[in-house]
Amino acid sequence: MEKKRDTLIDLLKGIGITSIVIGHASWVWQRTGFPIGPFVYTYHLMVFFFVAGMCFKPRKDITPYMQIGKRLGGLMPIYIKYSILFILLHNFLLEMHILKSGTALYETNDIIYELFEACVFRTSESMLGAFWFIPMFFIGVSMFILLFYQAEKMKYPVIWHIFFCILTAIMGIYLNYNDIDLRYHMQTSVLAIPVIYLGIVVQHYRSYIEKYLHWWMAPVLGFILWKVLSLNIGIIELSANMIIHPLLFYPVTIVGIAFCICLALGMSKFREVTKLFCAAGKNSYHIMALHIITFKGIDFAICKILNLGNDVLERYPHSFNRSWPICYVAGVIVPLAVVYAGRYVWGKIKTMMKTRSQQTI
Repeated sequence: MEKKRDTLIDLLKGIGITSIVIGHASWVWQRTGFPIGPFVYTYHLMVFFFVAGMCFKPRKDITPYMQIGKRLGGLMPIYIKYSILFILLHNFLLEMHILKSGTALYETNDIIYELFEACVFRTSESMLGAFWFIPMFFIGVSMFILLFYQAEKMKYPVIWHIFFCILTAIMGIYLNYNDIDLRYHMQTSVLAIPVIYLGIVVQHYRSYIEKYLHWWMAPVLGFILWKVLSLNIGIIELSANMIIHPLLFYPVTIVGIAFCICLALGMSKFREVTKLFCAAGKNSYHIMALHIITFKGIDFAICKILNLGNDVLERYPHSFNRSWPICYVAGVIVPLAVVYAGRYVWGKIKTMMKTRSQQTI
């Protein structure tokens, strides 16, 4: 029997990936001046680590390294597949001015090099700019798994879990605040480990916590996030090691995650909204891979209709500030449509192949 999915977890992932799309589609709402980009950046990546903690279940039947391997087996194929797609499309996208004119044209050797780079979680394709998250996420979760099982071996595991949580929090804050760049953004991976621990705690006490978190608290928590941003002491932009303030990063992250939970509880009251955001959550990596090329497809259509130059079309990640409402919707819906259509076609192909195989026998 198929294991029943946790709606709250799918909704949280759906909110997270939709927030990534929103953050890439707009930074400030022009008429109101609301900092929508900095707002969603307070939680949009860390909510995925929080969900990883909620889903984590200690196991004794396999080793920690086997668990890490299963994680790698889930992430690596999707990373390589989309890398191959955009590497092979690179020259075509450059010719169409989807990529900037200064971007290098790939020769055969360049394509081979980039394909092998993708096999070690390294791709330079601008259409996959959001994919920096995947290796960083994998490393963060892997570090957590090793620390978790090491703590479990100790005499007082709870004390050691608390110690590792505090230690990684201090290390993560130090590395990011001092702008120390590590390969694969590991400084962000370290920063995220306490958030994974938070997810475990919340899942353990979930029935108790949900008594005190309600949908109507989402606007209140959102207002708190907005007021913190209004202090003008910084923002959270983890790709640039920006953590707003060393003492505020984790409190702001916790408020942001609580905001997402309350928002998810509100969404769960509406069936169609729940279905849409759950679908987005289940296919979050596909949306991560395809939303920027969707933005550029919209830009291409607008530029052709208005007869605008290539200098406008080549802007990244999108060309028109006022197109954000379209980008919000299309950035989620178009990747979902592509994925479901692809699965439908592939299902038909497999059925046809199976039928022909049986007829041959």
